Amino acid sequence: MNVNFNIKENVDRIYPEIVKIRRHIHENPELSQHEKETSALVCRVLDEHGISYQSGIAGYGVVAQISHGSRAVGIRADMDALPIYENTGLPYASKVEGVMHACGHDMHTAILLGTAMLLKELEPELDANDSAVKLFFQPAEETIGGAKQLIEAGCMENPKVDKVIALHIDPNYKTGTVVLKYGPMNAATQEFEITVNGKSGHGAHPEVGIDAIVMASNIVTSLQTISSRFNAPTTPVIVNIGKFHAGEAANVVAGTAKLKGTMRALEPDIMEANKNKLTRIVDGICSAYGGSADIYWHDDGYPALINKDSVCALVEDVARELYGDEAIAIMPEPSLGADDFAYFAMAADSCYFNIGVTPENEDSYPLHNEHLAPSEDAMKVGIAVEVASVLRML
Repeated sequence: MNVNFNIKENVDRIYPEIVKIRRHIHENPELSQHEKETSALVCRVLDEHGISYQSGIAGYGVVAQISHGSRAVGIRADMDALPIYENTGLPYASKVEGVMHACGHDMHTAILLGTAMLLKELEPELDANDSAVKLFFQPAEETIGGAKQLIEAGCMENPKVDKVIALHIDPNYKTGTVVLKYGPMNAATQEFEITVNGKSGHGAHPEVGIDAIVMASNIVTSLQTISSRFNAPTTPVIVNIGKFHAGEAANVVAGTAKLKGTMRALEPDIMEANKNKLTRIVDGICSAYGGSADIYWHDDGYPALINKDSVCALVEDVARELYGDEAIAIMPEPSLGADDFAYFAMAADSCYFNIGVTPENEDSYPLHNEHLAPSEDAMKVGIAVEVASVLRML
């Protein structure tokens, strides 16, 4: 690497441009599978800096490449926003009613563009080392798993990517913190729907009907025992019912009820075992009341995200060299949230890490909250760690 290239100084140099890009994306958020203008902005910035790319991959995905070596590392950023009404009061708040970048994907995209700018300046060194960097600007993380679609479209090939990294903002940590988790980072998740079948009747004579609401209510409470009674406290499993619809009139015994929920676990065999437990509980309750149930499992859930220890160690070393020991935090346990970067982690050795975004002495709001206003200074840390990590890998 060019020994005169000071990463932190060069991050400071491009930072005003990165802030401008991030604020434009934040003002103009786009939902999953609708990232048309965000994708176009990414392409314009890449054009301005002479970085080659392919667009329109897996919808509005963009895959850029710097240098043309025979081996490559990859970096991913997601681009989609959420159906949330923003309430931050920021001068660059969302201009799109009911849509907000409340998960930091605007910052992720701006950070990766900053990383691309600096790595482009180092392209001669990459060429000399027979190395390449591939940059994945990914759509649809929040819904259909755009990562899987990008990979199926061949983004990890030609040249083959053998290591891949990505980051996520984390309001639980102060700005300047780099948060790492060795091994399992995020849970697998799978959505399900349960239709409870009873028999409708008059509310004055419940004995002649089979009350779907009573059965469904028992199901909701009993499913919580999957975590508390069917798994050890050290085996995290979460069953959440997020939607319950039943009945049409106050004086009618409901004949059907519909539940929608998710199951989360860290290991595939644990997930499958607990899916079977859910089926037994649902069928048992419905049978006891004389009803029945239909259970449908969606097949588009995300797998568990498991980091490669050696890549995490490399990122930790780089972050420690850049910002000191006090900047490093190790997650004490995995998150039961899900992220489709898991597909990248299955395709290559990976490190998915977080960056703190809450200013000192300020309260934080969680991800997916209408008040979330992360510190833009965290983008400096994200760019520096990405650039330095890639250079160390190559």
